[in-house]
Amino acid sequence: MGLPPAAKEEFAKRHIDRTARAVTSIQEERAKRDLENRRAYERFYNNLALFSGGTVALSVTYLGYLKTLSAPVIHKEWLKWSWIAFVICIGCSLFWSFFISHYEHYAGGRQYSEAANKQFETAAAEIEHLKLDNLQTEEELATFVLPRQKAAATTAKNAQWNARREKVYSWVWRWAGRVARFSFVAGIVLLIAFAIRNF
Repeated sequence: MGLPPAAKEEFAKRHIDRTARAVTSIQEERAKRDLENRRAYERFYNNLALFSGGTVALSVTYLGYLKTLSAPVIHKEWLKWSWIAFVICIGCSLFWSFFISHYEHYAGGRQYSEAANKQFETAAAEIEHLKLDNLQTEEELATFVLPRQKAAATTAKNAQWNARREKVYSWVWRWAGRVARFSFVAGIVLLIAFAIRNF
């Protein structure tokens, strides 16, 4: 025993409306969340790049001071490795924003394409339960359904295309952040060790 036609129609309308609202909701939530997170992380990595650059400048000044003393400068290689670590930190910190921007773009594209795909698939599947004056015959239904099925296939391909790029930029973005943080710590440790040995 199935549902009466009026109930099927009501269910179909609700299903179509629900998928349309999901697309809008995802877009709004994504925009709000991305903005808040992005600002906090951008400040952190910009500060990391500034601190790294400032530390290199101070260490160059310190090296100049050490050369004016009568004692020889020892473990210069520690200072050089410290500078290399800071330069790596600066590069990764500055490009972190670039990588996360691309990751967010492709992640949002995937989410939107998946939601749009669901919307088109739902509209194509549920239309037969709606009583519409202009969609009475099989031919009229097919004329309505076919473009939505094609759009569903296109959005599915778009979702896969975006998902591949999202995965790449997710990996690069995460590792740029990790390398920036690690190289900053390594640079500080090497610089402090150099300063202590030459004190």
